[in-house]
Amino acid sequence: MVIKVSQLSKSYGRVRALDDVSIEVQAGEVLGLLGANGSGKTTLNRCLTTLLQPDSGTIVIDDVDVIANPETARGSIGYLAEFPVLYPSLTAWEFLSFAAGLRGIPREQADQRIERWLQLFELDQAKTRRLSGFSQGMKRKVALAAALIDEPKAVLLDEPTNGLDPPSVYLFRQVISDLRSRGRAVLLSSHVLPLVQQSCDRVGILAGGRIVAAGSIEQLRVAADRPQADLEDLFMHFAGLNQEMIERLAEAGLRR
Repeated sequence: MVIKVSQLSKSYGRVRALDDVSIEVQAGEVLGLLGANGSGKTTLNRCLTTLLQPDSGTIVIDDVDVIANPETARGSIGYLAEFPVLYPSLTAWEFLSFAAGLRGIPREQADQRIERWLQLFELDQAKTRRLSGFSQGMKRKVALAAALIDEPKAVLLDEPTNGLDPPSVYLFRQVISDLRSRGRAVLLSSHVLPLVQQSCDRVGILAGGRIVAAGSIEQLRVAADRPQADLEDLFMHFAGLNQEMIERLAEAGLRR
């Protein structure tokens, strides 16, 4: 098991952001993480990437205890944040070189990987331009390349397709497929349900800081007793949003 989270909890004052969360992601598996705003997705990602200390529970990534040995664990983690921090004064090439240097990748090997990612994302003609002049989608591609530059065993992606046009989303899905085929463990957090349904082997649904359902789409259909349900219906069902939505629509004089 590449990623194993056991009974993880985290509170902010009286607010319980994570409540006894347990998930596992195997090598060669893509797990989709779904949750409404405030469900705990960001807190979970921050704990997994050593940016936040949980109150209790354990996190093991690539056989390393993340809480006890955060610096060692970071070497196995590639993380694309929902709002990645880039340096606008750097060019795309300079930024990726900087990211590779932080990972200790030898210069010649780093140059080869940077060139490959820039070509794949059709940024090779813009590699000497400063990031300040890049579109949101272009910046997203650079941030994704930086997250994958060290070929990490655990890949954590938070809203990875934000700002991407349809051809780039298609390309991203091929990258996910390649990561799976190369035995990487991928945790993909997204509000884009079609992306999750098409790209993920299993889905975990967070609500109120707890994992309320987890499994393949077919397993979730069986658990919900809804054999024809799509992921949107399953998410609304398990997150307990169906009745809430019906009541809100009724108050607005609308029907669902």
